[in-house]
Amino acid sequence: LFSINLPSYPELIKEFYVKMLVNFDGEIELKVKNKNFDLSFDLLDSILEIPYDGTRAWNQKGWPVSENFNREKCVRLLFGENTQVVQKMYSRNLSLHYRFLHRVVATHILPKAGGFDEVTHMEAFTMFHIITGRKICVPQLIMKHMLAIHDRENARLPYSNIITKILMYFEVDLSGELYHSIQSTDRLGKGTLGRMGFKKHKRLGTWILREEDSNRIIEEEGEELGENAQAEATHEPEDDSPRNVNMLSTQFEALLDAIKGIQQEVKDIKLNVQTIKRRQKRMARRLVAKGMVGDESLITSSSDEPEATQREDEGATDKLGDLDGNNDDEDTPMAD
Repeated sequence: LFSINLPSYPELIKEFYVKMLVNFDGEIELKVKNKNFDLSFDLLDSILEIPYDGTRAWNQKGWPVSENFNREKCVRLLFGENTQVVQKMYSRNLSLHYRFLHRVVATHILPKAGGFDEVTHMEAFTMFHIITGRKICVPQLIMKHMLAIHDRENARLPYSNIITKILMYFEVDLSGELYHSIQSTDRLGKGTLGRMGFKKHKRLGTWILREEDSNRIIEEEGEELGENAQAEATHEPEDDSPRNVNMLSTQFEALLDAIKGIQQEVKDIKLNVQTIKRRQKRMARRLVAKGMVGDESLITSSSDEPEATQREDEGATDKLGDLDGNNDDEDTPMAD
């Protein structure tokens, strides 16, 4: 029952419950995908491989009646010797082991929707038989619960995996049907205890309630975190932030030097171009003076230059003038 790992088919589950009928023999008549079949206690026993044996009792609203069953003994076994029989029972008053057993019963044997805080009479009845080692007829519980769900309105439809196994037994065609794989919440294990509000103690290895022992857990975990942090601090490498700062500073200075070098090269290129232009104009003036050319525009353009610039050019010196010197001279085409 707890090892069935089959997908669920929502539409087929709905059809399973909607078309459910009970015949005179106590069997359930079903019709799914136009296929009719009957489900009996004995047949469900064979399908699920669960023996059809043990106590057979059912009561949806109160305590079930059965031989060798006493509700006072049941309540005291589950909740303690001093507990009185009351109308409502709550799982928060159960011990850890019994609380886990209640979750098993309420999710797999007698599934129910909503919270798991309340313990119903049938759940307590089932738990009592399991704890005391008395046999109880599980196939009967499942079929009775199916019929009870069928009679309710807006009820959650349980036993999805079991229904899939029943449909497979009767060879109902499942191809093309929308299905959902089994969820982690459908399995029983450590996750179940976690969802129930329990936490495993790291040092003791036992499961404890988060609510009741939260302060101690937080304190001990805080100590463990402190020890781990201290251990990590001893192995922590030395802070190399000053070295990183120095490295960045050196790289920045090198970048500035490179930029300055580029700027100086650009300035030198501009001065060289300026010098070539001035020498061209000086040569043109000499040619005009010798009468070799007669372009007056060359003389006029050259005479417009500042006197200091002319003296500098005529001196044929290699010293370059200031970058911000007079740049009004334009290129003058030379005569052929």
